[in-house]
Amino acid sequence: MAPNNTTTVETPGTQTLVGFQDTVQQQEGIFGPLDALGKKDENNTITLEIGPAPKNRAVLETYEGDNPPEKTGFDHVCKGDCLVDGQPAKVAAYRKA
Repeated sequence: MAPNNTTTVETPGTQTLVGFQDTVQQQEGIFGPLDALGKKDENNTITLEIGPAPKNRAVLETYEGDNPPEKTGFDHVCKGDCLVDGQPAKVAAYRKA
């Protein structure tokens, strides 16, 4: 599953998308770059690579369909089935290129 150089943090699935993004950005500042998003029971999971904080923190967006859309000026980091406002949502993470 996840390599040994990562850590996973749980955060409430009741957060708004902005609140979830704020949590991801704070955790990136503590542990290092975002590696994966997911959910566990009523919480979201944030998996981070242990290392220096990224220069540009991840930006989250919800999307429909199988794959997240391209975002001009950003690189796709990861995607995951998460909870936003307590409801299932597909969330993509991007980082400014």
